[in-house]
Amino acid sequence: MASTTKDHNETCTRCGSRLIHLEWEERLNPREVQHLWKCLECRKEFITLDASDEESATNAEIIEPFFTSLVVE
Repeated sequence: MASTTKDHNETCTRCGSRLIHLEWEERLNPREVQHLWKCLECRKEFITLDASDEESATNAEIIEPFFTSLVVE
């Protein structure tokens, strides 16, 4: 998922620039998302990790509203 974000709080770890680009993000598990950033000034890439303390929904809770309406009795 590539996008340029305007409301990020990240700065380049090499030059300190705030002109960075989100190259991709990946969900590692239900509570952690890893982001790969690239600095538009010095071209350095670095990774950040966002962790959440929120309880995530189970697979059954996510799937149930979509598939129960398809059951024919």
